Amino acid sequence: MTQQEKKAAAFRQGIIVLIVLAALTAGEFFVARSLNGPVAILFIFAIFKAAPIMQYFMHISSLWSEEEGH
Repeated sequence: MTQQEKKAAAFRQGIIVLIVLAALTAGEFFVARSLNGPVAILFIFAIFKAAPIMQYFMHISSLWSEEEGH
């Protein structure tokens, strides 16, 4: 894989994460406004939003990888 292909793949993944987080935020906003914010449902949204953040921005999966470095 060339350097340009790696950059394109990283850009696509970033866009996907952006869309997922935006959709979850919109759903969270809708639930909070229309249902007067049931805490249990909003907590579930928070968990689902935390997963891509930890995976993409915090690189949590690298803790279990065999490779050294980033």
